[in-house]
Amino acid sequence: MKKIALFLLGIACLFAVTACGSDPVQDELVTYLNEGIQPLVEQESKITALYDSVTGNNYKDDATLYYTLKDEIIPQYSDYISKIESIQTTTPEVREIHETLIKAANTQNSAFVTTLSALEAQDYAKAEEANTKLSEGRKLFRDYQSNLSSLASEHDVTIKKAQE
Repeated sequence: MKKIALFLLGIACLFAVTACGSDPVQDELVTYLNEGIQPLVEQESKITALYDSVTGNNYKDDATLYYTLKDEIIPQYSDYISKIESIQTTTPEVREIHETLIKAANTQNSAFVTTLSALEAQDYAKAEEANTKLSEGRKLFRDYQSNLSSLASEHDVTIKKAQE
């Protein structure tokens, strides 16, 4: 009986040492990436591809851009933002990075809405405002990716790129 008690005490001490040595940021970051962000990557990629299909070199006309924004991109992106905002984080380090993602997504969505408004009003100043918001959104996404990579490196988390 004494040997069993000592064995159980030894196991309890082992678990306590492991728990004390664990890294809550690392644990949350792994969960955040695998369970929070990864399921949304495909949705965001599809929305971005849809936007790219009606802008830049793929621009056809204002009506195509308008209706694609109004009927597809903005509703889908609003759903994407809702999913991002529903991700819960507990550590300040992961929360700070996640807040940057939320701000980036909301800035990009605001750019989409401003573009729609510019098209409705045929207002070039609003179009410039939308372009500025798009630039701000891209910068925030770059900040998010950079800060996420740094935090992952600091806490020995490897981020694997999605296979294309």
